[in-house]
Amino acid sequence: MKGRVSPLQKIRFGTDGWRAVIADEFTVSNVRGVTRAVASFLEEEGREAAGVVIGYDNRFLAEEFAAQAAAVFMDKGIKVYLCRRPAPTPAVAFAVKHLKTAGAVMFTASHNPYRYQGIKFIPHYAGPALPQETDRIGELVQLSLEEEGGEKGACSGFFRKQLEMLRELLHNPDNEEYPENQETETRAKTETPAKNESGSTPEGSGKKLLEVIEPEGPYLKHLEGIIDREAIAASPPFLVLDSMHGAGIGYLEAFLLPLGCRVEVIRGFRDPFFGGALPDPSRGNLQKLRSLVLEMQADAGLALDGDGDRLGIIGPEGEYLSANEILTLFLEYLVQHKKLGGVVARTVATTHNLDRLADFYNLRLVETPVGFKYIGRVMREEDVFLGGEESGGISIRGHIPEKDGIMASLLFVEMLSATGASPKELYSRIGEKIELLSFERLDINILSASKEKALERLQSWEPERLAGVKVEKISRLDGVKILLEGGSWCLVRASGTENVFRIYLEAPDRGLFQELQNEIREELGI
Repeated sequence: MKGRVSPLQKIRFGTDGWRAVIADEFTVSNVRGVTRAVASFLEEEGREAAGVVIGYDNRFLAEEFAAQAAAVFMDKGIKVYLCRRPAPTPAVAFAVKHLKTAGAVMFTASHNPYRYQGIKFIPHYAGPALPQETDRIGELVQLSLEEEGGEKGACSGFFRKQLEMLRELLHNPDNEEYPENQETETRAKTETPAKNESGSTPEGSGKKLLEVIEPEGPYLKHLEGIIDREAIAASPPFLVLDSMHGAGIGYLEAFLLPLGCRVEVIRGFRDPFFGGALPDPSRGNLQKLRSLVLEMQADAGLALDGDGDRLGIIGPEGEYLSANEILTLFLEYLVQHKKLGGVVARTVATTHNLDRLADFYNLRLVETPVGFKYIGRVMREEDVFLGGEESGGISIRGHIPEKDGIMASLLFVEMLSATGASPKELYSRIGEKIELLSFERLDINILSASKEKALERLQSWEPERLAGVKVEKISRLDGVKILLEGGSWCLVRASGTENVFRIYLEAPDRGLFQELQNEIREELGI
């Protein structure tokens, strides 16, 4: 209706698609609209014939949203490979590669609070979508508002019948007799297939439009090819696993238990409230895991976020290992023990310990803007054997160009078994080769009006010295990054979705941190 503002107009795709509060903006109607936009995008790309994977996490109404999306794709004649039960994002992304589909739609809000849900589009290359792809989907969402008929095309008789069948299937995942393709088979026998309410005949009439899949098996089989199972089996560690009630439940256990690892699992069952906490494997959210590692004298504690694409690790002495430390350990291990070489890729906000270690081994390092989508692009274009970001995303050569906390957890276990050393011992050995830098990140909440003023100052900020140290280089690849004499650096970035400024600092001496923070905040008015 002319002049009416639809909730669809609020939809914006960001780094990992679109996320919103369930029953507020994240509604069935909006999910249908976004799915139609993804379908139109695949048609524009000429890839719709390859079909699409649909996956979903453990959040409220995840199966319902998946069923709605599947029915939309089927109504448009696009084959759906539907996950039988909740699955982590990396397994869904691998299914795209394994099945050679046009892409995947993953329903997840990752580590966001329980009241959120999201749609992540994974293109045919099985990695995070790039801005030009998500921007175009966003445009198509808006265009759908202008199409005559509005929601009618998504609510045809064919759509409704498929939706009921899909609901039954997803609410009874253990039923071996799937009602797959019943409606399309019936329709194929009629001389004149019924048109949907938009006036068109579904292109899929007479062909199979639904296949139920279980991505766990092929995904774990693939991991067997890049993780050294023999090394783990020869010296299986004792591990505490924290699934944080997320979609990665059972994956690490399925890989590690047959290798003789002793495993203790916590938060290993579905809880849409995530136990009242965030499904985010950061230091503050892993206190229970830390306590159990110390109490049970385990070799390590491994945690996955809500959709299994990021990890958190607790060492045997209760120490929390940051993604920067894990990446540094992995670089050393992959070069020394697995004899890998080539390119290392990291984001602009990630530790320069990778640079120093890469220099030590005469390896090339590529810096990207923040966001694993940029790491994934480099992994597809160059001979990258390790790619990672400060926020916990990691992948390696031979794997999908998508961050994967499950794969990274297993690589960490392999490293412990193969080296026979603790994380602290391994990190200390690296410190004998390079001068290790210390890292700190500060998030500053700020009012919207103050944020705009600070952004103006940031754009023209050209300091010659910071905290009394000479500025050697200023980079504006993403935010403003200042490299100082002696190897220290700082990065200032404004969040694209929140009224937040982030200050990243790294230096050989942590004593410099406070002075740098104070001067940056004073200069920018934050």
